[in-house]
Amino acid sequence: MTDTSSKSKTGLKHIVVFGVTFTVGVTLGALGVISFQNFESQNETPTEGGAQIEERPISTEISDFGSSARPRDSGPIQEVLNQPSIFDQQTAIFDSLASATEQELKELWIRSQEIERQSHRKTVQHAILRKLATTNPHDALQLLDGVSIFEMDSMVGSLFSEWSISQLDEAIEAANTLSWERRKIAVEAILKTRDDLTEKRRHDIAIQLEEEEIFIKLTSDSKALENIEDPKKSWDTLLNDEVEDYQQRESLVKVAEVWWKQIGFEVLSKIYSADIEDYQLKHQLLRKVAEIDLPLALDYTRDLTNEREKSNLSRIIVRIWARLDAQAALLAISSFEPASLASILEDEVSRIWASTRPIEVIENIEVIPEELRIDTLESAFARIAAQDPLDALAKVSLVEKLIDNTSSIIDSIVREWSHKEPRDATEWVLENYTPEDPQHRLLLLHALPRLARVEPNKAFELAIEHTTDGFLVRLDTEVVGEILDSGNLELVKELIPRVPDASKFRIYLTVSRVMIRQGQTEESLELGKDLVGEQKRAYYEGLMRNWSRSDPKDLYESLDDLPTSDLKSLAAAQLISSNKYTPQLTDDQIEHAKTYVTTDD
Repeated sequence: MTDTSSKSKTGLKHIVVFGVTFTVGVTLGALGVISFQNFESQNETPTEGGAQIEERPISTEISDFGSSARPRDSGPIQEVLNQPSIFDQQTAIFDSLASATEQELKELWIRSQEIERQSHRKTVQHAILRKLATTNPHDALQLLDGVSIFEMDSMVGSLFSEWSISQLDEAIEAANTLSWERRKIAVEAILKTRDDLTEKRRHDIAIQLEEEEIFIKLTSDSKALENIEDPKKSWDTLLNDEVEDYQQRESLVKVAEVWWKQIGFEVLSKIYSADIEDYQLKHQLLRKVAEIDLPLALDYTRDLTNEREKSNLSRIIVRIWARLDAQAALLAISSFEPASLASILEDEVSRIWASTRPIEVIENIEVIPEELRIDTLESAFARIAAQDPLDALAKVSLVEKLIDNTSSIIDSIVREWSHKEPRDATEWVLENYTPEDPQHRLLLLHALPRLARVEPNKAFELAIEHTTDGFLVRLDTEVVGEILDSGNLELVKELIPRVPDASKFRIYLTVSRVMIRQGQTEESLELGKDLVGEQKRAYYEGLMRNWSRSDPKDLYESLDDLPTSDLKSLAAAQLISSNKYTPQLTDDQIEHAKTYVTTDD
């Protein structure tokens, strides 16, 4: 085995040293099959300055080589692949890189960019970068200009970790020239690698590079690790340092897990009561602990006396559980006290189950408490409809025997369908429901406004045709509102003459609001002339209210130009009222406006 390993190492050296003469395909074939990760420096005792460090192979953590190795050539390459262990393959590679010149490393870097598999490419480039950093780190830094942003952090870390061992001062100087994002990575790599330096020296380096917070974080993490046998002390260390808690999330999670091993799920209460202002972070920590054993975590909350804590913790737990095994969660909740909280938890589980596994919840709807079934089914069918509305409609038959009325389920499907395919949804409603069916109008209220955004004229035609009196919400007003919201005021102006009398007041007032915002005040005044009686007065009162809020100075300057004394009085009254809440006019202007107000206003 020794002889085979030795031969393969020698063979691979020839591959690298004389790699220029090989084709790119052969070279990449040798490199692309080698998969290893997470390069770390060996445990030398470096000096602080520029002392030379003896070359050595880089320790790696290696993934399974296995079937990914498909040699493309015989000879030296095949010898490397035939090694009985990944360790021998790795040793041969790093021995080869150790003997490569700077020029050969640079050429090999260029070739490595053609390696198709990202993991292989990353592996090779890390090795090249670290080797080049031992002899010419400045050139190694230049190689990073072409690296993907997704790989940049790890590359910068590898480079400055190596650089700081052999040439600390130059590494610091180079780090200071980097962008803020890269500098943070470089500083952390330097401080982690050079933990042989005094705390003061490492602190000075962080200050010099304007990243003192990184030093404080690393120091705090280190102290927490030292006290890990006393997790409460470690916990307090992390929470009471000068580092933002969210930056120490991983450390807090590790301490919480150790703490759990000592005191069990009581640690949930410790985290819950901790002074962590970042709610999202606290929630993540609670989740991490609860996920250790969800049934036992929920059992712990049963005996809590603080109602708010009990409610919040139990809800966090069942939300996680609902995504993994909703039926088991519901069974556990069924014996939860008080009953009012149990109902809340059942609702949480039902909603999450419907959104994550809609078909499963439909098939097992009997296990959902009866009072929650309709809402759960509506959510589940809407979820299916988002992907395949016709499939959702076909599945309604599965629950018809369990539900007295499936109208609301159909409603949820059409509502969801209308968001993505308003044309198809509208057509389906018109084909399957007659105008006499009460659900006909309700379903069109979902479909037509959505259709108005893609086919406004057709939506308006259908709305006029199917609008019926006697309802507070009218199809035509909803459609016109959607057309206006989509920014098509000019089309609405063309459609206005065809608006039914019963809808004129609401539609006119909606249109005037948009006209006012766009400075079309004269047209908005003209529009109201088509109304009569109380509707006319209410229209102009609403118009003046919107105008006074949108542009009070413009309305004030237009007082004298308004055609009638009634309009002047309405305008002045609205100006005076609006100015009380958002003063825009002077006292003199308000006094002048009062002269236009009649007794009735």
